[in-house]
Amino acid sequence: MPERSITFLPLSYAARPPRMVVVAPHDDGDWFVWTAAALARLSAVWGCSGSVVVPASAVGHPAVDRCLARLNPDHVLAYVPSWATYDGLNPGAIDRLLTERGISDSAAADHFRQMLCKEPWNSPVVQEAEAAADHLRLQLAPNRREDLIQCSHLFDDDNPRELTPLAAVATSPLIGVPRSLVSTADALAYAMHVGIEASTIGGQITDKEWQEAATRGTESPLLSQLHPGVRDDSKAMRSHEAGLCVPITRFLRPRERVAVLGNQPEDFALAEVLRQIRGSVTWLPWAEPGISDMWLFSGRGSDRLLVTSASLSTEETHQRINARWESRPIRHIEPEEEERRFDVVAPIDINLDNPFMVVLRDAWDQPRSLPVTVESDGSLQTSLSLAAEVPRGLDPNRHRWQVTLIAHNHPLPPLPALSSTVTATGQNPWETFVRAGDGGVTYWSHRFDFVPSGASLAGSLASPKLAWPGIKRMLQVTASTRAVEVLPSPAGKRAAITERLLGSRNDLETLAASPGWALLRRFLPNSAQDDVPEGSRWKLKSAVVLSWEAVAAHDDTDWDLTARRGQIDQWTSQGVLRRGLILGCGHCPILEFYPLSEISQSYRCRRCGGENQLTKERWRPAAHEPRWFYDLHPAVLELVMNDGDVPLLATQYLRSQYWARQALVCEEFELIKDGNRFVEMDFALATTEELWVGEAKSNDSLGDSAKQRRREAGKLIEGCTLVGAVGLVLATAQAQWSVTTLEAIKSEIAGRRRAEKPVPKISLISGLGGAPQIAQLTI
Repeated sequence: MPERSITFLPLSYAARPPRMVVVAPHDDGDWFVWTAAALARLSAVWGCSGSVVVPASAVGHPAVDRCLARLNPDHVLAYVPSWATYDGLNPGAIDRLLTERGISDSAAADHFRQMLCKEPWNSPVVQEAEAAADHLRLQLAPNRREDLIQCSHLFDDDNPRELTPLAAVATSPLIGVPRSLVSTADALAYAMHVGIEASTIGGQITDKEWQEAATRGTESPLLSQLHPGVRDDSKAMRSHEAGLCVPITRFLRPRERVAVLGNQPEDFALAEVLRQIRGSVTWLPWAEPGISDMWLFSGRGSDRLLVTSASLSTEETHQRINARWESRPIRHIEPEEEERRFDVVAPIDINLDNPFMVVLRDAWDQPRSLPVTVESDGSLQTSLSLAAEVPRGLDPNRHRWQVTLIAHNHPLPPLPALSSTVTATGQNPWETFVRAGDGGVTYWSHRFDFVPSGASLAGSLASPKLAWPGIKRMLQVTASTRAVEVLPSPAGKRAAITERLLGSRNDLETLAASPGWALLRRFLPNSAQDDVPEGSRWKLKSAVVLSWEAVAAHDDTDWDLTARRGQIDQWTSQGVLRRGLILGCGHCPILEFYPLSEISQSYRCRRCGGENQLTKERWRPAAHEPRWFYDLHPAVLELVMNDGDVPLLATQYLRSQYWARQALVCEEFELIKDGNRFVEMDFALATTEELWVGEAKSNDSLGDSAKQRRREAGKLIEGCTLVGAVGLVLATAQAQWSVTTLEAIKSEIAGRRRAEKPVPKISLISGLGGAPQIAQLTI
């Protein structure tokens, strides 16, 4: 068994509140009332500023599910209200129950009332919310292991051993919209920005005031007006500052603001989840234009407004936002001359890349390092357990948090299937909940297998041994969930051998883009030979060999001979080239290349086995002293012969993009479905957020006929979904892809949408080897 290498993995450490999806019961009549009740409960939990409430009826909506998958929550919880909450929403419910049960004695009635108020209100709508939460857990794979779920319900009473109350962490007074005032969708549209508190106050807020506050979001002064006597350092319950947190993102964020139109549960859910991913999002459940629209269109000219809806068609959304624009109260110039600074988009077209992550203000982006062993497939296994650590400002006896570790040079996309791969071999899987998340590994701060009473800090906090799967392991695991096998293709094996010779994928990609690749083409059997000195190139039965004179004659004025000489020596030391002699046999008529390692004063003929002496008669070309020649490693020769530089140029260009600079790359592989070869992929690319696969060609077409192009496009797109990849890259060395190929791809996408099959993102790269360009395929 080969010895595994040991290295140190640089990590970025962050502590953060748990990220939650709370599924609220749905009632067709007053769905927003139950949503407000769930939001009020969530507002009291640490982590509410990065968590969401989703009405049960919105679960399963494609736009909502897409956003929830990007949110990558730690918990999916069903909100279970108490009888006290139900009685508050339906006054007299408990009194009616007392009458039905014939309890008339006042003491008995009071005792029954007190007892009942603390009990969960279990009804069909609550059971439907629980079923919807179960459905989401299967999709999102939050903190769970097999049949054990860490947190499954959010009840009206606190359970600080699972979820930390916000008040236990906050250092300032917390304020929100009083629960009694959130009785309309307009009020909920504002409360989603600041949170809902349990207190009740009198007073009346008009619809116009709610609408203005909802449109202005956290910039609205309404919350301060509702709490006139509160301290100046008070914080809104859903503000990041209230929980001692900050939102961070690793890359450039889109600057557009988002407005969600429509008054349906799925519209609220879409806006609620988009707020946590993008930040600047407004929900507008009312249809009529009003004075509040002055805040909607008051953004800077460089900030476009994206308008969308989960319940309205694109045409209906256009009509509503155009009506608002035409009726806006403040106009800078004449309407016919002013540019409309908004775009109507379908929810699926909203960019969800680089979402926010809410982290503890004093415990994020902290450097860590772990010793790891490198497996043969590129996976990393930690050699030591992590030390138990309490972030500043938290108390392990009162608080519960998530730990996130990100290895920037070994990204891990947050795919649910990968959560089974992130604990090291031999690690106790029941110590804590560990899963793939946030581009790395995240785990629950405390042990949950067994913690004895009075346990020490080290005994109560989790200290797991973790693993970071390599991209080959990622592909195998994600494909296995769909009963598909991933195997290296012949081309992939050649690329892997060449990568091993050179030392890294970066070196292999650099070779493909260097003048050295053209020189390696000289070793191909059909390469030109009339421009090299006589006797410097020999075409033998086994290979084509070149002498230094042939290398020096290679026409490349930008590659001077000193650098060329150094490159030949480096390749020879790496095994890419072998230095040797062309020798004949005195017993049979054969000429063969003999590497330096096989040459001594005597040598044995490879054909007949005859013994020969290294004398002037044996070497070629005839000269007083033998001339050194070079032959190319067979795997490298086949890689060059089969245009292996094209996918290498594609991945090199992709990794020059800011979002993929530290991406892991896998060479060509095959997908085996039902025992048969289904499709071949030229490469795969894993970033901190996504998994991509790609096809690279030297020509501009996927096939010679329309039928072949459609079949190939279908297999590539289906292969993309089989490995759980979010996108497909199509790269060509030509100036652009042919129109017929693009039509075949679009036709396949249209057919998949009609059949309600998943459709990956498609990126097109053209001009490989020159000035490449990348663009998204639009339909």
